Amino acid sequence: MGAIISRMLWFFVVASVVAYAVYLIAGSVVHAQESRENQPIIVRDELGSGAHHLSGMIMVPTPCDQLSVRTEALADFTYMLVFRTWREPSVICEMNEVPRYFRTVLFAPATGVAFIATLDGIGLPIIVEPALPSRITI
Repeated sequence: MGAIISRMLWFFVVASVVAYAVYLIAGSVVHAQESRENQPIIVRDELGSGAHHLSGMIMVPTPCDQLSVRTEALADFTYMLVFRTWREPSVICEMNEVPRYFRTVLFAPATGVAFIATLDGIGLPIIVEPALPSRITI
């Protein structure tokens, strides 16, 4: 009888550990999908004469967060978009993600250019979509 109780106790301990591990792993995956951590940012690339007009939207943590963007040349055909956020220190804000629009101009060749991005020093997945110019010249 003691052996049965001992085995049941071990089964309960092992089942609890496995269930907790599955909870931690599945919970982090669900949280990452819910918080859009894995979703890339769509960047619109409107080609001009020798220039890329890049624009899009990025979610910032609070309505008090502001967004700035600058570009850096990493190699001849590789450029990095560096996004920085800063919070207004004199205002109390609740944590509620809001979108911020960005626009920048990069002088680079029209073809063969690769882009990467960071947000506050952390890698940011992006997808650069070429777009037709919005201004029609005759």
